[in-house]
Amino acid sequence: MGNEVKKELLDDFFKALIKYEEFKEQLKETKLTPNLTVLLYGPPGTGKTSLTRGFAKKYDIPICIVESDRLVSPLLGDTIKNIRGVVELAADISKERGAFILFFDELDAIGSERSNIHEVGEIKRAVISFLQVIDRINYEGVPLAIFGATNHQHQLDSAIWRRFTFHFEFDFPNYHLRKQIIESFINKIKKAKIGVDNSIFSNLNNEYKEIHAIAKELENKLGRKISEFDDNVLWEEISKKSKIDGLLKLTYGYSGSDIERGTRVALFKAISTELLTYDMFFNSLRLVGGTAIHVERQDVLSSTKIRANRTKISEERRKRLPSPPEI
Repeated sequence: MGNEVKKELLDDFFKALIKYEEFKEQLKETKLTPNLTVLLYGPPGTGKTSLTRGFAKKYDIPICIVESDRLVSPLLGDTIKNIRGVVELAADISKERGAFILFFDELDAIGSERSNIHEVGEIKRAVISFLQVIDRINYEGVPLAIFGATNHQHQLDSAIWRRFTFHFEFDFPNYHLRKQIIESFINKIKKAKIGVDNSIFSNLNNEYKEIHAIAKELENKLGRKISEFDDNVLWEEISKKSKIDGLLKLTYGYSGSDIERGTRVALFKAISTELLTYDMFFNSLRLVGGTAIHVERQDVLSSTKIRANRTKISEERRKRLPSPPEI
């Protein structure tokens, strides 16, 4: 889903949230109260929290961001109490003051799949409790919007998915958006009265035009729209027809946060020399690396860990089996 589509749907959501009080009673009578829930998922640093904050600020709606993993307690029953306590407090504020947003970051910490053999009973009960409080909020018609964000959507319980009305996927920015992000950060450096070598803009523009031309030619050839992230067809075509090795190629698989970190690294050098050069910026971005690489590594580590856990469980089960009788 494109960013513009997300923004349009979220715009409608926030407008409806503000006017919800006017129609609450009529909707309750018809048993058609809207489910004020939004699930945002995708790699870290792709704008899930910042986009929600931006809309909350635009419509002047208070927002509380909860780090979900901090609700999890080793003490039996405390996780459930923590979840209920946070939601009930937010509901009380909403009843008193109107529209309110409760944003659960890292939702998978309290919403993991209950069928997962590695999940302990406490987390399974926490999932049930979370579902119950969402249902109660919806039934009571409280103008409390519940947002959930996760980088590990595949770990979420299926019932969690069903409880959230809107599902918005966030992916790494494509080359169009990466160009805009890079330009915005470079312009901020210029605004700070630090010199910027014009070759950064000229090289970026030339690279963009070349990539875009190859992409359009490939789309005409295939008869369909292509995405950098659906498959590797675009960059395979680019490698055949071009020797592109610029900022846009480098930042494939970078999030907006990654580009910002690279800009901050380059800024230290630029402050001391009073000039940001192309090589300085390129090397700083290369140094920080892209989130896509870290996500892939983490997936490999997670898979390895799961296999190790399964092996350990199997060994423990074998140990508990009675020894075969001696013959």
